[in-house]
Amino acid sequence: MITLSRRDVLKTAASAAAFGTGISGLSVPAAGAAETITAMEWGDTYITAIKQIASKQTDVDINWQLHAGGSAAILPKIKATWPNPGIDLLTGWDVSWQIIAREGWAEPVTLEQVPNLADIPQKLLVRDDGGNIINIPRTLSAYFWYYREDAAPFEIKTIDDLLDPRLAGKIVFPSPLLNSNMQIVGLAMAKGGNERNMEPGWDFVKKLAQSGNIGRVAYTGTDIGASLDSGEACITFEGGSGAIERGRRYKIRSLSKMPHESGFKTFLFQEGWCVLKGPHKDAAMKFANFAIGPENNAEFNRSIGAVPVNVKSAASDELKPMLFNNEETEKYAYIPDWSYVSEQADAWNKRWEQEVQPLLR
Repeated sequence: MITLSRRDVLKTAASAAAFGTGISGLSVPAAGAAETITAMEWGDTYITAIKQIASKQTDVDINWQLHAGGSAAILPKIKATWPNPGIDLLTGWDVSWQIIAREGWAEPVTLEQVPNLADIPQKLLVRDDGGNIINIPRTLSAYFWYYREDAAPFEIKTIDDLLDPRLAGKIVFPSPLLNSNMQIVGLAMAKGGNERNMEPGWDFVKKLAQSGNIGRVAYTGTDIGASLDSGEACITFEGGSGAIERGRRYKIRSLSKMPHESGFKTFLFQEGWCVLKGPHKDAAMKFANFAIGPENNAEFNRSIGAVPVNVKSAASDELKPMLFNNEETEKYAYIPDWSYVSEQADAWNKRWEQEVQPLLR
């Protein structure tokens, strides 16, 4: 049984670190590297930031590959090629760890192998049925709605505003393959449901599809960025790093700390690595340990617009939409049952294709 307590993760991380996507190869050899590993990473600012961190060391040579779509998309490919997936270090998040733990793909992680884990809140560590740590956290983040203030036709205050005719074609809505469908879980919660009672959310998103306000369905983070950057759309739902990064180029309003009656809800989660079983596990752990050191963890998360997990790392002021004290976490944030969510991906995606997609205008 997975021993990660969602509420404990939230409270521990908040007090310890102030809570504040085919595959393409990107090989960047490190001079004099003793061993080569293959690491799966997200694109955009993530790959740029982690390559910068990697350039500071020469012990491990890294063959970078990129996720295609959400982080869960690679899991069926790993299953189909196991025990030889060709990946040593895999980026993922809460949902990924639940699936990987059930499958038994992870190499157990110890403090001896990754000593910098001592400076990461222990409640962020996910364990398999045997009590073994299977993840190496590197980032705390959140999913929430945000919009371009310079492109929105009015101030958006409630979830029902998404149905306003003035937003015709202005919403870039993520498919259920992104964000583990927290966008529809959030709609469900706004209307009295939750991840286990999704009917209110499906009802609302059908109305949204029929309204014509969804101008584009996003299947990757790049889709969201292109739509917002061009001005085609002005509002979306995604991980906070996207909002922070775009906020460096134009005025963004984050709806991460909204009153309960607004219907907007923020979902907190962690990202990091899993070392897959295989011949390069020691080198993979060595690099991961290097990358989560205080200075490197702070630099990486500053670059992607997220909160560092190392308690000795500093968080910048621009992360305020994701920085929560204990009172704010209770008031604005929610951590869903990630284990349950991880089991619903196929069903939710099929329901989207059958019931919502035909309604899009």
